Amino acid sequence: MKPTFHHRAINSPFDDPCVYVRALREKRALLFDLGHTNRLKPADIQKITDVFVTHTHIDHFIGFDTLLRALLRRETPLRIFGPPNIIECIEGKLRGYTWNLIKEYPLKIEAFGINEKHISHAGFYAENCFNKTDYGEKPFDGTLLKEGYFEVKAACLTHQISCLGFSLEEDFHINIDKAALNSEQLGVGPWLSEFKRAVRENAGGDTEFKISGRIHTKKELMKIAMITEGQKISYVADSSMDEENIRKIITLAKDSDTLYCEAYFLEEDRERAIERHHLTAKTAGMIAREAGVKNLVVMHFSPKYRERPEAPEKEALMEYNKE
Repeated sequence: MKPTFHHRAINSPFDDPCVYVRALREKRALLFDLGHTNRLKPADIQKITDVFVTHTHIDHFIGFDTLLRALLRRETPLRIFGPPNIIECIEGKLRGYTWNLIKEYPLKIEAFGINEKHISHAGFYAENCFNKTDYGEKPFDGTLLKEGYFEVKAACLTHQISCLGFSLEEDFHINIDKAALNSEQLGVGPWLSEFKRAVRENAGGDTEFKISGRIHTKKELMKIAMITEGQKISYVADSSMDEENIRKIITLAKDSDTLYCEAYFLEEDRERAIERHHLTAKTAGMIAREAGVKNLVVMHFSPKYRERPEAPEKEALMEYNKE
């Protein structure tokens, strides 16, 4: 089965946490956290349509300027989701530059600040020299973004300040049975994407597709489609180690195919973790186990462990695999 999403951490566990997710069947990508993105190729950056920021500490937000500069001439808008202060922080970043020569540039930035009850929305447009346009707020029900085949949810956490955790979930996955495709003598082509879209949108069985000069209905073509469970990816970076946070993270990450989770301190430094509002590697492993996660990727390690870089992952996986 070819996955819909290809995902990877951009940086090493001791560098800025940042996960890049490519939607393979579209010319787009999602970015979780906005630290240094220098390891991304320009073509990768151009695909980013949506950014999900956990909080605006420098190692999670310093990449904003790089992204802004790369996308100034792009027609496709950029959406940025983050904690309640994200709109204020984006406005501050933009006010740090002079924008007298960009009114013909197409870039539009849509910013969304999330708290427990509401999503605030503001726009920053090159044609208006990136002055803020306020669109007010709407109720927040846990879902940030719902597209044709996936949705992104957020959990409001604490890291002494407001912080977010995210999950990306595909509704279901459509696999094409190549043997059935060949037996029916159906050639590949753009119709396959149209057919998958019709399946996702629950179009009527009499919906027609023209394939190699012949007309086929959706009902006839369903024999080539295998419907399986969709992918789920979760991302948590920087969270206080209190019971409510842990409960929220377990709920958010439930049954994820992959959980990217901070493991900033080792359990031997638990008191320091509590003081600095971070998770320990052992706690990350426990969360993944309790959530039924299939694959745990730990990241965002304290520099104090550079001399034993394998220790956080080893501790997390030992707890994760515990019977």
